[in-house]
Amino acid sequence: MSVCLFLIRNSLQALFLTVLLSASALADTFNISWDNDLLVGLDQGYTNGVRLSYLTSPSSDGQSGSANVSQAVGGWFEAFPGVNPENQDQALSFSLRQFMVTPADISREKPLLNDLPYAGYLSLSSTVWSWDADTITGYGIHIGVVGPESGAGASQKWVHKLTGSEKPRGWGEQLGTDVVGGVQATHGRKLWHNGSKGELEHEIAWAGSIMASSFLTNVSVGGIWRTGKYLPVNFVPDYAGTASTVGLPSALNSAGEGWSVFIGLGLDYVPYSYLKDNAGPYQFEESLLLVQAGIGATWQWQNLQAGLIIRATSGAEQSNKDSFSFGTVSLTWAH
Repeated sequence: MSVCLFLIRNSLQALFLTVLLSASALADTFNISWDNDLLVGLDQGYTNGVRLSYLTSPSSDGQSGSANVSQAVGGWFEAFPGVNPENQDQALSFSLRQFMVTPADISREKPLLNDLPYAGYLSLSSTVWSWDADTITGYGIHIGVVGPESGAGASQKWVHKLTGSEKPRGWGEQLGTDVVGGVQATHGRKLWHNGSKGELEHEIAWAGSIMASSFLTNVSVGGIWRTGKYLPVNFVPDYAGTASTVGLPSALNSAGEGWSVFIGLGLDYVPYSYLKDNAGPYQFEESLLLVQAGIGATWQWQNLQAGLIIRATSGAEQSNKDSFSFGTVSLTWAH
C-alpha cells in the first residue's frame, strides 16, 4: 500500500512538472501561493499550504499554441451550464497543492487526544474555466494522497528550520495513509461596478462552489467587495478563500499596472470531512457551518502580480481553538 501511494505521489508531481515544462514556451499564466499561520503570528490548526498552478491561454488568444487546448475543452464542455464558447473565453488549469493541519502544541511527540491530529495532504487538480466580464464558471476533478506520502511533515520541518520556529515533533502520529479524490464546480457573478479604467473603481460580486470528495465535501457561498485602479477582468480573487484556481483566468489587467483592495465574507457547509471521520481516538468537534472572512490586496507590475491576504475561519475546531487564522502570499505571472 505504501509503495502504491509513493508511486501516486511521484506521479502527481511528475505529471504537473511535465505540464509546466510543455507550457513554458506558451503565453500562459503561472501562479504560486503560500499559506502559513506564521504570517499572523500563530502556529496551530491549518498551519501551512503551498500551491503551484498553471492556466492555458484563453481560447480567444490566436497567438498562443495552448489556446487550441482551451478551444477544444470549450467545445467538450459546451453543454454544461455556464459554458458558452461563442460569447466567453475558456481555459484549462492544473494545480498541485500540499497542505497540513497540526495541533496547537507541536512540541509533544504524542499529541493530546482532545486536540487536532497531524494530517498532510497532496493533490493534483484540473479545472475547465469559462468566463466573461460578468460571470465565471468552472468544472474540475482532483486526486490526492493523505499521510506520510504527502510530504507535509518534511515540508513543515523544513519551513520551521528556515524560520527558526519550534520543531514539530508529532508527525509520527499523523493520519493516513489513503488515496482521496473527487469533483467540484464553481460559479461567480458580478453584481455591481462603478468607475472607469484609470480611475478608482468599485465592484461587488458573489461566488459559490460545491465539492463532492472523499477528502472534503462542502458547499460554500460568499460575497466580495473590491476597489482599486485598473482592476483585472476577474472579479474573484483566488487568494480570497476558495483554495482553487478561480482567480487565474484574466487575473492580470491589460494596462500592465494597477492595484486592488478587497474584502470577502462567506459561509461554508461541510457535511463530510476526512479529518473528522478518520481521527480515531482524537476527541474534537467540527462545525457543519463555518463562517469565513478575508481581507487582502494586490499590486501588478507589467505581467507580474503579487497578492497578500489575511484570512480567518470560525468554528472549524471547537475544542481548543475558536478559529483558524492565517495569511496567504500569492505571485501570478503571465508569460
